[in-house]
Amino acid sequence: MTTLRTFAADDIPAAAELFGRVYPAQRWGSATACEAYFHEILFDNPWRDLDLPSWVAEEDGRMAGFAGVMPRRMLFRGRPIRVAVGCQFMVDPNRRHGLTALQLARAALSGPQDLFIADGANDLSRQMWAGLGGAAPLLYNLHWTRPLRPVRFALSLLEERRVLPLLLTLPARPLGAIADAVAARLHPNRLNQDDVEIAEDVLDAGAMLAHLPDVSEGIALQPEYDERSLAWLLEQTARKARHGKLRARAVLEGGRRLLGWYLYYVRAGGVSEVIQVAARNGSYGRVLQRLFADAWRQGAAAVRGRLDPRHIQELSDRHCWFRREGTWTLVHSRHADLATAIHQGNAFLSRLEGEWWLRFQDG
Repeated sequence: MTTLRTFAADDIPAAAELFGRVYPAQRWGSATACEAYFHEILFDNPWRDLDLPSWVAEEDGRMAGFAGVMPRRMLFRGRPIRVAVGCQFMVDPNRRHGLTALQLARAALSGPQDLFIADGANDLSRQMWAGLGGAAPLLYNLHWTRPLRPVRFALSLLEERRVLPLLLTLPARPLGAIADAVAARLHPNRLNQDDVEIAEDVLDAGAMLAHLPDVSEGIALQPEYDERSLAWLLEQTARKARHGKLRARAVLEGGRRLLGWYLYYVRAGGVSEVIQVAARNGSYGRVLQRLFADAWRQGAAAVRGRLDPRHIQELSDRHCWFRREGTWTLVHSRHADLATAIHQGNAFLSRLEGEWWLRFQDG
C-alpha cells in the first residue's frame, strides 16, 4: 500500500538514494554532495513555504517516489500570487506501472498555490498532467534556434543525435571551422558589426531588480523578486557548469539607459542555451542582436532558447527557426483568467522562472 506524506529533512538520504536508482547515469561524485544539494534547494531556498511542501510516496517502509516543489512568487495583473515550481519528479523504476506517480502529482497540485509550473517534464508526465486538469501551453513549448556557424552547428547536431560516429565527425570539425570562416568573409557579417549607440556591462542582481518593472511593463504575469532571492537564483544558475559558463550582460543605450539584458550559457563550438532575454518595449530586437553578436564572438555554433511569444516577430526577423523539442512546459491553475493569460502568451516565463536550470546533477 502506498502512503503519501510531506517531505522532511530526514528524508534526504532516501531521496538521494532513489535518485541514484532512477538516474544511474547521472550519479553524483558522492552521496554527501547529492544530499547537500537536496537540502540547499528544497530547504534553504529563499522562498521556502511550509504550505507548499515537497512530497514522498512510501511503500513497505521504503521511498517509492518523490515530487519536489520549490515555492516562488509572481505578480498577476499587479496582484501577488503563490507559485509552485515542480522539480525532480521521480518514481522507483519498479513502481512506474502503478499509481504512485499519479498520487504524487495529485498531492503536489492539491496545494494552495495559484499556479503550478513544471518545465522539465517528459511525455509521460505531460499525458498524466492533462488527465489532472493541467495543460502544456503551445506557445511556451516552442524553442527557437539561431545558427551562428552553420557547418559547425550541423556537425553538433549529427554528434548529439549520433547519426554518424565520432570517428567521422571529429575530423570534420577543422574543415567546418574553415568553411564557416570563409562564409563569414564572403558575406557581410552583421554579427560582427558594432552598434555605436549601444554599450554593454556586467549584469548583476541589483540592476535586474531595479529595472525589472521596465522590461516587464504591461505583461499580465511576471516574476517578483527581492535582492536576496534574485542573488541566490543567479548564484545557483551560475553553478550549473555542465551547461557552460553563465554569461550575464546588461545592454545600455548611450552608455547609461538600460535597454535590457541577456543571460546564457557559453558553449564554444556547440549550442549555447539562453536562460533569459528581457528588454524595454521596442528594444527587444536590439538586445537580441547583441546576444547573437556576443555568442558569435564567444565561439558558439548556435544559440537556442525558449520562445517568448510576445517577440516572435523579432526572432523571425533575425533568422531564428522554431521547433517543439526537449522537455515540456506544463502549467496548472484553478484560476481561469490566469490560465488564459498564459495560453495567450501574456506571461514572462523564461527558463529562469521554472525548473530548467534546476537539475539535480553534479556540476
